[in-house]
Amino acid sequence: MGGIILGKSTSDESEKLSLAIYALSEVATKKIKSGIILLEDDLDIFCNSILSRDEDAQIKLINNLCNEDKSTDLLIEQLIPKTADKLGNMWKLDQVSFVDVSFAIDRLQKLIRIYEKKYLGPLYYDFKGPPVLLILPKTETHSLGIITASMIMKKNGVNPFLALGYSKSKLADLINSIDFRLFGVSVSCDTNIDECIELSKFLRKIQPNTPRVLGSKFEFSKENKLIIKDLFTKITSDPVEAIKSLV
Repeated sequence: MGGIILGKSTSDESEKLSLAIYALSEVATKKIKSGIILLEDDLDIFCNSILSRDEDAQIKLINNLCNEDKSTDLLIEQLIPKTADKLGNMWKLDQVSFVDVSFAIDRLQKLIRIYEKKYLGPLYYDFKGPPVLLILPKTETHSLGIITASMIMKKNGVNPFLALGYSKSKLADLINSIDFRLFGVSVSCDTNIDECIELSKFLRKIQPNTPRVLGSKFEFSKENKLIIKDLFTKITSDPVEAIKSLV
């Protein structure tokens, strides 16, 4: 990306960035159980350490938070998503470059992978609850949101399977081999709504009695809202809320 700084254009790169930031914010939807509130000073320090690529400062702050909270919940459920939101706002205000924010988002992704096992814990990590299928349409360009949603679902007692950009034939093979109790479709951009609608019709045809949940935060047009309401059992950005639709 060679030092390019983006403004407010609607280029492919800016869309991918907005999707990445949206996806990271999905981690924040799990109901917070920790009584500890993340301080704004800690958020600023962590954000600056991510931007400056200061790994020592990142590790120090993460260790302090995890020791204080006696878990990694504060890291996964507050620090990472709030940092992503802050970076997104800084980029919108032209306070940081696209390259800087791209690196920061990549670093946050790596941190999620590093702390996944600690967040889930040994019991949750090996637990095999009711199977749910989480589908990322082919037109979606980023998988972090659906991956973090699967972590939260797993910690809340279900067994998520991920289908990232699957063809309809491959989806059908998977659905026919496993008795899924819930289908989830993730969408973060309104340009992908048409594919989500087609996916829901396809899923309903194969398994008409299995609930279908659309994972999304943005407002739909009146026309799409009526179609989506008919095709999906529930629309929510909260993975915990989504699994309440389990059959």
